[in-house]
Amino acid sequence: MAQARVLLSLPMQPRRVVVSTTLLAGLCGLVLGLGVFAASAALWRSGLHQVAGVAAEAILLTVLTCVAAIALLAQPTRMRRARVPIGRAMPHSWWPPTDDPLPTLAACMGGPIAAGAGAAALLFH
Repeated sequence: MAQARVLLSLPMQPRRVVVSTTLLAGLCGLVLGLGVFAASAALWRSGLHQVAGVAAEAILLTVLTCVAAIALLAQPTRMRRARVPIGRAMPHSWWPPTDDPLPTLAACMGGPIAAGAGAAALLFH
């Protein structure tokens, strides 16, 4: 009985699950890629053969263009204006990050979408 009171009096904190952004982007891309393939398959089954192939090709070209544009146009991080006197070291918290995650996230999300759209374009064209 005393153990039950102790257990009930302890605060129960829910566990936090941390998922990396690249994994999350990959999973979202996988779901969207399967959705593109399923939509093209539904168009094919309904008798709209030409529309299914053209839609899959259009989505494939759009995804490839967007991923390439994000990768090319992502600006490197700029250093903030530091109000540190000359000759003193700048704190590490003011340094910009070494890599930009946006092109990586675009590739992780765009890859599965492009794979689904490409498979649909090859099968239903």
